[in-house]
Amino acid sequence: MLRNSLQLAVLSLCIGTFADRASAESGINLIVEGVRNEHRNILVLVFDNAAGFETLNYETVVDIAEIKAQSGSVRYTFGQLNEGPYAIFLFHDENGDDDLNTKGGRLLEGIGATGAPNRNDEPDFMGASVMPGNVTVRLHYDQ
Repeated sequence: MLRNSLQLAVLSLCIGTFADRASAESGINLIVEGVRNEHRNILVLVFDNAAGFETLNYETVVDIAEIKAQSGSVRYTFGQLNEGPYAIFLFHDENGDDDLNTKGGRLLEGIGATGAPNRNDEPDFMGASVMPGNVTVRLHYDQ
């Protein structure tokens, strides 16, 4: 009886270790919600430092992606990002000029960030920080 209990304890420990390792090795599984159309791409910037994120300095990103836009939601996996914390900023580049377009202070394209469930949220790196796993970011449009 003691032997069976010991075997179960070892098996449970092994399964828990494997599950932890599997989730840590999965990277960031990003889900972008609220995409309004299929025009062009969603540009995603992933930062691992406050200075880069808070100034949106693309030269300091740890990873970047360009995802084909689809109405509703899109998914992308950053499989190599397994440490964290990370902060993500993204925008829907509807005209394909690789720039976030505005007019009169209003956004012409959608934006989103981790830690920003509402359009006017502007989280700092700590407020936007996420660890590897499933991460959902909502796009916000002014028009």
